[in-house]
This record gives sequence, C-alpha cells and structure tokens, in this order.
Amino acid sequence: MTRTVAILTGDLIGSTHAPRAAVEAAMATIRDCAAQLGPDTRFTRFRGDGWQVRLATPNAALWACLLILARLRGQDGLPGCRIAVGLGEEGPAGTGDLSTATGPAFTASGRALDRMKADRLLALEGAGVDPFRKLAFMIAGELAGRWTTGQAEALALKLDPGSPADERLSNEAVARRLGITRQAVDARLKAADYPILDEMVQVFLADRANPTE
Repeated sequence: MTRTVAILTGDLIGSTHAPRAAVEAAMATIRDCAAQLGPDTRFTRFRGDGWQVRLATPNAALWACLLILARLRGQDGLPGCRIAVGLGEEGPAGTGDLSTATGPAFTASGRALDRMKADRLLALEGAGVDPFRKLAFMIAGELAGRWTTGQAEALALKLDPGSPADERLSNEAVARRLGITRQAVDARLKAADYPILDEMVQVFLADRANPTE
C-alpha cells in the first residue's frame, strides 16, 4: 500500500570550502530536526553534503523546511542549505533506507533540486502542486535568505516542534531562552518576516488538498 508523503532533498551550500567540523555540525542539525518532526520521519545522508528527509505529513513540509533553514542560519559558522520538496506517493521501499527508496515523491524532489537556480533556497514539485504553492515556497526561501543569525535564532525557537503549530512559544519565553528583552525578540521576528512566514505555514498545515494518507 502506498501513501502520500513529502520528500525533502537538500544539499549544503559552500560545503567544499567549509571546515569538516562545520559540515558535520550542519548535518547533525538537520538530522536532529528530522528526529523532532515525528516518529515516521527519517533522515538519510548521501554524497557527502547531500541528504533526504521523508516526512509522513506533507502539509508540514514548509514548516520543516523553515525550521531546518533557521536552525542552520542561527548557528555561526555553519553552511546553509537548499531544499527541494517533492509531494506524491512513495514506492514499496519508502519505509527503508531513503538511498534505495523510489516513487513519484522521490523523483519529484530530486528533479526539483536539479532544476533549482543557485540562488534559490526552496522549491516544491509534485502531482497536484499548483503554481501558487510553488510560488509560496519560492517566496519563503527568498525571505529566509535575508535572515541574520540573531533573527534565525529567534525564528528557530518560534518554529520549534516541541510547540504545537497553534501554540508557539511566546515572545517572552523566547526572550528568556535567548537572554534578551521581549522587545528585542519582537524586532528580530518582525525583521525576519515571521508574521508572514507563520501565516504561510498555517495555510499549508490546514490545506486538506494535500492528503497525508
């Protein structure tokens, strides 16, 4: 029996010029994000700086992408990454090692990454994906590309999987975690376009047009 999933295929930016420790730390960060996104979510690393994540809840794909980008950008010295999301069915091997998995979702994700322009951070492909969803991912990637380290650090806490999507950590709680004032958190989140990005995430999470079963 097949099911609809989201496959995130990514590669690190500038990894060939980054210290090995930074590359390993970036991969560990992505793996940790995957582990927090749900019990059925799996991570596989391949080709040195490449990786894939299988997400059993396709509607959470934008949330997952932004969390990964924020966690990486929020740590000084780590390379960033590009992420291409493929929505669709997974093949019979989709529950095993992702390096041997097949299916439309994997094909769409890999193809989208190959087609991405060098300056793009996010892309979305797959059966039934309309131009507006693709545009939303492109815009989200453009906004993420402008984050400072401090802004990304605050965003990562707001997007934390430990907080349900409708019960984000308060700005006061984020301020306590970062050791700064609530006003400073407000300023960081506004400059990082968090209100817009959160609206986009909520729309995708509520979108029943992308079934999870």
